[in-house]
Amino acid sequence: MGGWLSSPADYFGMARILAAPPYNRIVYVVNFSRLDWLALRDPNFGPALDALAATVQIALSETGADTIDLIGHSAGGRIARAYLADEPYQGVRYAGHKVVASLTTLGTAHATSEVWVKQFADWLEARYPGAAFPHIRYRAVAGRSVRGRRFGSPEEMIAYRSYEVSFGNGNLIGDGIVPTAACYLAGADNLILEGARHAPYNAPATWYGARDVVPLWFDAG
Repeated sequence: MGGWLSSPADYFGMARILAAPPYNRIVYVVNFSRLDWLALRDPNFGPALDALAATVQIALSETGADTIDLIGHSAGGRIARAYLADEPYQGVRYAGHKVVASLTTLGTAHATSEVWVKQFADWLEARYPGAAFPHIRYRAVAGRSVRGRRFGSPEEMIAYRSYEVSFGNGNLIGDGIVPTAACYLAGADNLILEGARHAPYNAPATWYGARDVVPLWFDAG
């Protein structure tokens, strides 16, 4: 599941890497566009959950598999956690935990003070905090590459603004968008990647889905 204001095309490169040796995975990318993200208003994240659920059903039907491995980037990691839940969200029960073997989140702010997602995040943390389902393998991946600075390089200043607006302190270190510490998920395998950046559009060679970065968090076995 993609991140806030992402396009499915942002993940095609990572999908091709995972589909090739040594991984040889059948990969599905959730069809949720930038305009779809723009239309969302807290707490109504149902359309994103519906798109994820539909993609999972297609994957299960076409492959004949009983379970899938789920990857969520940025805000998509929180959407993925909500999809696992048994309790209905806005009247829909997704219960994705029944068909998910593992969940990997990439640069997801599990601890957030972001106003635009507060109600949704509060619902999730109150009912399904941390690695809520013991039978699912959780991995939370965080980048540690850019320290926010009020006055510095363009990347440092963008990071400062992002960290300050969403997490209350710009003088942090993270992946350029999300502070490293905010990506921690209790009970998960928490992995910090030195040098990893948040997104493909500004760091195509060093973001989580880059060719040299994927092997650091995705197990080939």
